[in-house]
Amino acid sequence: MSITQARVAIITVTFNSDTFIDNFLQAISPFISDSPHELILVDNASIDNTTEHVQQYIDQQKLHENTHLIKLPKNIGFGRGCNAGTARALEIDATHMWFLNPDTEVLNNSAQELLTLFETDSSVDFAGSILINEDKQPRAGAFRFPSALNVCLSSLKLGILDKAFKNHTTAIPIEKQAYQADWLTGASFMARSACIKRLNGFDPAFFLYFEEVDLFYRAKQKGLSVWCCPDSKVFHISGASTGINNQKKTVDKSAITKRQPSYWFDSRRHFYISNYGKAYFTLVDLCQICCICFWKIRAALQNKKDDTPSHFISDIAHHSYPYRLWKNMFSTNKK
Repeated sequence: MSITQARVAIITVTFNSDTFIDNFLQAISPFISDSPHELILVDNASIDNTTEHVQQYIDQQKLHENTHLIKLPKNIGFGRGCNAGTARALEIDATHMWFLNPDTEVLNNSAQELLTLFETDSSVDFAGSILINEDKQPRAGAFRFPSALNVCLSSLKLGILDKAFKNHTTAIPIEKQAYQADWLTGASFMARSACIKRLNGFDPAFFLYFEEVDLFYRAKQKGLSVWCCPDSKVFHISGASTGINNQKKTVDKSAITKRQPSYWFDSRRHFYISNYGKAYFTLVDLCQICCICFWKIRAALQNKKDDTPSHFISDIAHHSYPYRLWKNMFSTNKK
């Protein structure tokens, strides 16, 4: 299938996105204007002016035939929101689905680069973009599946270990040509519609985070191929949709990293237990707690900035499988 025969459904899930949705729409409109492609916006019951901004832009640019707005009555999470968009994409017989975050801006011919990769190699099932930060510097868009080893490496923050185990770090270094990966950033990746249908979309058990990792894990189990396309570049405002990466100011105006929300830990636990098992998840928890403690001691002794989320160690413990098991047993006995 050539690029001209492709019909792409761009699936974007929004929630309180009015501060950046205009930039997103302006960047994506050249790709959908006068084309067979359709932008499917799924709004997770925003309480700001997101849907009003979207509708106004559609009216002004006369994009009624190329956009489809789905207003959900409540916030059902990212994965289930994507599934709502997937259902629409299948209705219009889209050949490809492009999952694109609203806090992104598509640069140059990034969409065409993804389609070109599909066209030139029929074995490609998923293709993802490289993310660009505010300084126009590339960030990794492709990653390795979570493991006890790469969790330890990311928690210890020791450059010498990252170099020694460079083939086991979470982020895969960016290459000049398209290269294979375990999973791709959920901010921008495209898939053949048949593959998403074969996987039954995203696991609805995830509210937010780890849902794309799980999708690609199941894809790999079915023998589907995952590629990163370095020629496809997308500007990404990291954490804009949720604020999870943002820092907050203390009374003395110093910056501390915000606490991870409980659903991050719930998603993390569900991913590990459903794909790796309870014993391995417990091992990962123990490894991460030990490595974070080591990092905190080193950061204090060497006067390094500690960007570990607030209450992170205790939160890991409270969301661990043994703690949850003990808590459930205690609740049952109490009844």
